[in-house]
Amino acid sequence: MSPTPRPNLSVPDIPGLTELSLLAVGGYATIFRARQESVGREVAVKVENFTLETERDRARFVREARATGRMSSHPHVVDLFDAGVTADKHPYLIMELCSGSYQDLMPLRPHVVRDIGVKIADALADAHERGIVHRDVKPANILVSLFGEPALADFGLAILAEQRDPHITLEVMTPAYAPPEAFRRHEPAPPGDVYALCATLYALLSGNPPRWQEKQPPGLLGLIELFAQPIPSVEGVPDGLVEILRMGMVNDPANRPTARALEELLVAVRLDEVPAQCDCQKSNDPGPPTVKVKPRGPIASFFQQLFGR
Repeated sequence: MSPTPRPNLSVPDIPGLTELSLLAVGGYATIFRARQESVGREVAVKVENFTLETERDRARFVREARATGRMSSHPHVVDLFDAGVTADKHPYLIMELCSGSYQDLMPLRPHVVRDIGVKIADALADAHERGIVHRDVKPANILVSLFGEPALADFGLAILAEQRDPHITLEVMTPAYAPPEAFRRHEPAPPGDVYALCATLYALLSGNPPRWQEKQPPGLLGLIELFAQPIPSVEGVPDGLVEILRMGMVNDPANRPTARALEELLVAVRLDEVPAQCDCQKSNDPGPPTVKVKPRGPIASFFQQLFGR
């Protein structure tokens, strides 16, 4: 395996895909929009910038990526349809095409954020039970499906990160949402995902990552020093919700709730008590929505595959 110094912007030749057009360019991958001819659907294709040089690396990537794809039966995980390696040795993932991310929509109302948190915590709990750590939960990786539902993207990143280096952490995480142990080069683990999800939900409420004072992000040293600061309340957000997020962002990973426990805390929190200093409830507010997690299991998965989410 060898890294590519800059994005490969050439349109890849991937069997079964046509009409490829550039969607986004990142430090580690290039994303294309395409049409999957066999089933007539639009998809997103993530092509990694590095290459897999040996047949063993390529076989391992495809095997592990397809194993990760079994998670896509979860209603709040972006579907991973297929994986492979291009003729010029770049690994790729074929995924569900979504309409955007929640990063472009924040800040959001507390009831909306709580609903997102319940669904994504359930997705992470399912992943952790399968032995998979996401590594990079952030607002940009919580996408809006074509049916308006939150869906966690980039589970394939865990597989691709292992291909780069089994000990890489910060290189595949976004520092603003990374837990403190990531800066100490600890092996990625489920508590890190919990921290990142709580930091993400806090940003969806406030418009900025936790402890962020300005739009301009601090340097690495300044970012590490932020972990010693308390996490402030958010104007107009019930204290109970912020306190749950604080629990998920304590510096000691052993003291954070599991993803399943976080889901339960978010379901139970009361959101009808808004701080008195903020008159942010509009008169036409329909009230708190019912928090629902879509059913899972073989029958649900069958209909999801047949008709889409």
